[in-house]
Amino acid sequence: MLDIGTLKSVYMNTYFVNGASKSLALIQAIVSTLVTAAVFGAQASPASPLVTMPYRPNGKLISLPVRVNRSHTLWFILDTGARYSIVDSGVAKALKLQTLSVGQAGGVGRGTFTQYKLAPLNLSVGPLTLRLSGVEATNLGNTGTHDRYSGVVGWDLLKQYVVRIDPVAHTISLYEPAHFTYLQRGAMVPLSSPEGRLFIDVRLSIGRTSVVRKMRVDTGSEDAASDNLVRESSRRRKSLQGVGLGTPYVDYSGVFDAVQIGPYIVRNAWGPSNDRPAIGMEILRRFTLTFDVPAARLYLDPNEYFQAPVPSP
Repeated sequence: MLDIGTLKSVYMNTYFVNGASKSLALIQAIVSTLVTAAVFGAQASPASPLVTMPYRPNGKLISLPVRVNRSHTLWFILDTGARYSIVDSGVAKALKLQTLSVGQAGGVGRGTFTQYKLAPLNLSVGPLTLRLSGVEATNLGNTGTHDRYSGVVGWDLLKQYVVRIDPVAHTISLYEPAHFTYLQRGAMVPLSSPEGRLFIDVRLSIGRTSVVRKMRVDTGSEDAASDNLVRESSRRRKSLQGVGLGTPYVDYSGVFDAVQIGPYIVRNAWGPSNDRPAIGMEILRRFTLTFDVPAARLYLDPNEYFQAPVPSP
């Protein structure tokens, strides 16, 4: 590392020992050049993550170790479709979290479910602590995941940090947005976030029909792509859908000939119909994902899962 103090010392010693005033301009120019290189070199260096930590796969989903207030370690799903954080109602009761109100809400299934608004609390992800208001509690015991989990975190984390997810290494890294520099070789996709939900443009193709949809980016879903266009597929069948919050129902699933995000195309992708089109982890897991919400960008780096076939439901 360049020590600017040392350079100044060299300059002063050289000048006064030699007493050569005619060398002053040259020495000043050298020092100025080296100092400028040091300053701009430091600015161009990518910032290290604030934290990199392993996550626990829950099927295709991402479970993060978190603490609520001063609790023991709990496992929360990282759900980019979640506009607010959620604590399982049984966990909230065990932790004696204060309830402010109770109401009904809708989810991916049909109908409504009971939801409790909690008093402000601290949610710690690794060494980083978020002070959150608007956290809800509901029963997460019937959401159809491989393992039961204690809560959900999404927008509350994404709006504050650049979040990088590596589905191969099973790690997540958090960066300070103001100092983040993307240095990988993947593609950047514009990302919008109205009302705390993330959207990207995706091209869906079935036969001769090709449409561009603005689709939710949903790491809380194990689906590939979901859109009502799939009802036009010649390869379709009825399947159970809406498994999560709310009541499941039966509707069509089928095959998209192609799902294109930026320059990347996944072919023969099974997916369900959906009035609210979304991209889930079956496709997202094929990339190292870098969510830079403050800069409205999603970076995609294909990984070793990219060529894997999309399984049928």
